Amino acid sequence: MIKLVSSSVIASALLALGLAASPAHAQTATRAWVSGHGTDAAGCGAPTNACRSFQYVHDNIIAAGGEIDVLDPAGYGAVTITKAISIVNDGAGTAGVQAASGNAITVNASDVVTLRGLNIDGLGTASNGVMFNSGAGLTIVDCVIRHFGGNGVYLSISQATTKLLISNTIASDNTAGVEINTSGSSALIEGTLDHVTLDNNGSGIHIFNDPGATQLAISNSVITGSPYGGVYVYGSKQTIVSIDSSQISNNLDPGVEADNSAVILLKNNMIMSNKYGVYAASPNVASYSDNAINDNSTADIQGTITSFGLR
Repeated sequence: MIKLVSSSVIASALLALGLAASPAHAQTATRAWVSGHGTDAAGCGAPTNACRSFQYVHDNIIAAGGEIDVLDPAGYGAVTITKAISIVNDGAGTAGVQAASGNAITVNASDVVTLRGLNIDGLGTASNGVMFNSGAGLTIVDCVIRHFGGNGVYLSISQATTKLLISNTIASDNTAGVEINTSGSSALIEGTLDHVTLDNNGSGIHIFNDPGATQLAISNSVITGSPYGGVYVYGSKQTIVSIDSSQISNNLDPGVEADNSAVILLKNNMIMSNKYGVYAASPNVASYSDNAINDNSTADIQGTITSFGLR
């Protein structure tokens, strides 16, 4: 006679022998690899047995705080991120994240997410390149983000404080290169954009805070070719944007615009060949004497700004 043995008895026996049945989705690895030659299957993730897509590794292999590394050039698919993770391509060639609809990368996390060395493309029909809904921080380094009907990078934030770093990155041919929106919340975004090129977007940087706030430092960057303006900032006096050592040019609306009571501080910039150089609808715009605000078609300065000498 054949006797059936319950799963609990089997599990107890395995534990007695020092063994354990592995869950289907352990998510215990701190590092895993993807390859264009890999396969999404149980047990993948080592350099010698790479997985094929970012999403599979995120969902099945990697633990919170872990890193996904790219072995070779390929397209690795759109991904939704729900935990702290780093996706890293340090020179393997083009690591593509392509989407024809929706968002290429969506972040619904509670901790810090890092993206490095990715080519993110919306094919002219997808919504946003990086859609950041929640998380303690977002770092984007050495990426190209283009061809999105929405925004290259879109932060729509409602939590207390979020850190943002974008460095050595190009966002082009999007509705907005970078969009930051805290509408309806008291969120604070503390950010840095350094060596960023925003070219041929509908608007370069668009910041709307009501009632939240953004404190953003922009440096060594180029913002050009936007029909709806280079840098637009709306908010209270708690919204402060500094722009240093950057070129803002050939935008068909203001190169730099401050609205409501937002604060914009300008130092060592070239602001030229826009419709307006600086449009000060807010009373809190300050320019230091080493800015060159020239050859803008309607006016170099519209409204009143405070000018300071070097100090």
